[in-house]
Amino acid sequence: MDELNPTVREQEIYEEMELTPEMIKSIRTLCATCLRHFVEAKAFKIALVPSADKSMDVCTVCQTRRGHDYVVMHR
Repeated sequence: MDELNPTVREQEIYEEMELTPEMIKSIRTLCATCLRHFVEAKAFKIALVPSADKSMDVCTVCQTRRGHDYVVMHR
C-alpha cells in the first residue's frame, strides 16, 4: 500500500476543510503562547488545520517554541 506524499495529503485536508486560496495563504504555525495573543486580540478568526502526521513545527511568530498550523484571518 502506497502512502500519499505529504503535499498530496495536505492538499486533501485543505479541500476537506474547503479552504479558499486566501485562507491557505493565511496559515500560520503558532505555539500555545502566540496563539493566545491572537485569541485575546479578538480581531482574528482562527481555525486549526489538522495535520496528517500530527507533527509540530517552529512557531512563525516567536520562532522558538513549537506549535500547530492555524488559519488566521482578520474579522
